[in-house]
Amino acid sequence: MNKFLTTNFCIFLILICFQIGALKVHAIGNVDWFLVKENDSGKEWLDLGSLKKINENEITALTRFYENPNGIKEKGETSLYLMKINCSSKKFKDISKNGIPTFNSKWELSNNDELIESVIDKSCSEEILQ
Repeated sequence: MNKFLTTNFCIFLILICFQIGALKVHAIGNVDWFLVKENDSGKEWLDLGSLKKINENEITALTRFYENPNGIKEKGETSLYLMKINCSSKKFKDISKNGIPTFNSKWELSNNDELIESVIDKSCSEEILQ
């Protein structure tokens, strides 16, 4: 009887592990990357499926930034950002970078960064259409 319970419990744990693994693969496959802008600094993508309305003026958006190699870095670098965007004021804040929360982030303007400006414009225009 004890061996029967142990065997069933092990099978149950294995099934749970497979389900968790399947959920992660499913979540990774559900991105809808849209290349928003490319310039000398790099490339900026927006996951159109990630846009979520928080309130009347604010949304969140998942973005991916590829920084081109430069004199300091020989290899390009890719980072994922979860941004909170205020569509009225055109301000943003990064609430996580590469999955790590950025606590106490402050609202900021793009400071003429055309990649960030393009993400804000595209994100806000997409959210209005939904």
